[in-house]
Amino acid sequence: MQITKRSGQVVEFDPDKIYQAILKAAQSVYVLDDKLRQELAEVTKKVVIDLEEAHADRPTISMVQSQVENRLMDAGYINIAEHYISYRLQRDLERNGYGDQIAVHLRFEKLK
Repeated sequence: MQITKRSGQVVEFDPDKIYQAILKAAQSVYVLDDKLRQELAEVTKKVVIDLEEAHADRPTISMVQSQVENRLMDAGYINIAEHYISYRLQRDLERNGYGDQIAVHLRFEKLK
């Protein structure tokens, strides 16, 4: 499978990049142990399956990131999803020249 980067460049899809991004977000919230690493690897696998089942010719980075966010929240990793999304939004601001003017801080609350 190939994906389309923000620049329009088409590259081979690498699931490990998803896993590493999820781990980075998780490390900002928790101390990682083997069990959590395994659970996050399962989240990554589900994202890959979702993308394959979508049958998109070339998913975009945004599509991949949205799937990651959804799967993290579905798995109950709300705090990790907060950090993953915050990082994504902050990077978007930086790419658009606003990184030194705006800082992103998200906090989700579960509704009853």
